[in-house]
Amino acid sequence: MDSTHAQPQVCSANEIVARIAPHGDGVLTFDGDGTLWTGDVGEDVFTAALERGMLLDVARPALAAVAARHGTDPAGDANRIAAALYDGYRDGRVGELAICDVMSWCYAGHRLDELHRFASEVLRERDLPGRRIDEVGAIIDWARAAGRPLFVVSASPQFVVEQASQIWGWSAAHVVASPAAVDSSGCLLPLLAAPTPYGPAKVSRARARFGESARWLAAFGDNGFDLEMLLAARVGVAVRPKPGLAGRLDGSNGIVHLASAAAVPRGTRD
Repeated sequence: MDSTHAQPQVCSANEIVARIAPHGDGVLTFDGDGTLWTGDVGEDVFTAALERGMLLDVARPALAAVAARHGTDPAGDANRIAAALYDGYRDGRVGELAICDVMSWCYAGHRLDELHRFASEVLRERDLPGRRIDEVGAIIDWARAAGRPLFVVSASPQFVVEQASQIWGWSAAHVVASPAAVDSSGCLLPLLAAPTPYGPAKVSRARARFGESARWLAAFGDNGFDLEMLLAARVGVAVRPKPGLAGRLDGSNGIVHLASAAAVPRGTRD
């Protein structure tokens, strides 16, 4: 970042509440990974599924098509192709949005209720409650006491985020994430039911959930593809911003930085 640019203002949780409160009624939105908890819950569940060889042949043709588009190996079963795509993401050959999409529908053939149980088990094993980012807690507590609705807007899979957000007391009705299509028997299909909330789609998907007329009081995020959501709200707040967001905060766009002394963990996507 050009050192001549103004740095974003660092604010405590109480100072951020003081910025939000005068705007009256409205909603607050939070990214999930890196904002409400450390690490990446979508990757937690995905890697656990690959370790157990859970992905089914019904997902294989769609995975092979993605592999062909991104220059990764389309050979082998669904688990092998998905692992190759993940390796491609980690070395920069597969884009972030593409891997977010894959992680949402790669479980095709599994029942949604089964996947909820699996996600809950994995997130317990990975100690998600111990990974809460507690500096946002005072803001969440204030919003609930003041009757301000709270939403999670995440690019991770819908069923995973619904399980993860329970550590903060969120219900599924207030989760906007990446949903795979589901057939009449409750099994996932190898395609998305709605666009993954990533970049501008974070704004459109959130607005579709809580309504165009709702006052968007505040938005909280940590990465570059959260920027549009932060700018859509009256108060945009960077939480432990990663380079993709920090490099775009120059103090001119009104986004503030939530004070934190914690180190930023590696490996979080959204």
